[in-house]
Amino acid sequence: MRLVILTVLICTTFLSAQNHADENGLKQGLWSKDYPWGSPRYEGAFEDGKEIGLFKFYDQNGKIVSQRNYEIAGGIATAVMYLPKGGVEALGKLDGKNKIGEWKYFSTKGYLVSTENYNKGLKDGLEKVFYSDSTTAEVTNWIKGVKNGSWVKYNTNAKVLQKSNYVSGQLHGQSTSNHPSGKTKIAGSYKKGLKNGKWFYFAESGVQVKMEIYEFGDLIETKTKFEE
Repeated sequence: MRLVILTVLICTTFLSAQNHADENGLKQGLWSKDYPWGSPRYEGAFEDGKEIGLFKFYDQNGKIVSQRNYEIAGGIATAVMYLPKGGVEALGKLDGKNKIGEWKYFSTKGYLVSTENYNKGLKDGLEKVFYSDSTTAEVTNWIKGVKNGSWVKYNTNAKVLQKSNYVSGQLHGQSTSNHPSGKTKIAGSYKKGLKNGKWFYFAESGVQVKMEIYEFGDLIETKTKFEE
């Protein structure tokens, strides 16, 4: 009986030491929150109402889904997001709920899949996608959450497969696609996301095999090498 009473007293003391707010209503010390069925939702600590130290977040089955570490109360946090089976899915920094700086994303096998750069929660800068051997597969430029600038795709031999340009989130300007050897396969231009003007098609040998003429996305005419 004494053991039961002692256990209750210990649990009561432990619980009372958590989820405490001061006279100003500011959270202080250790805090945790559970799902309605009792499993933990998050746990961490506060200093004057601001997050400090390590915070852990769990899914409905009790598995950790992410954690954040605050070196300064309410400051920028180093964040880790986890895959359902426990491996790291993403690494980066958070300013409040906004992603900032470089974020890294990983596959279920642990290799680096991509990197993205953020400014105030919006993609800003280069986004890179990688093959499993770490060679670059794709590079896209972003400005304030919108694709702007060059977009390049590579094959596993690091040769350019496709090169285009974005303006305000739409393909605009010269675009080329290449054969695996690196020789030009298709060349043409976009205007506000639509094919426009002459598009040229080439065989691996470099011989032109077709030409198409577009007007704001509509195919107007097709010519092949068999025509006079």
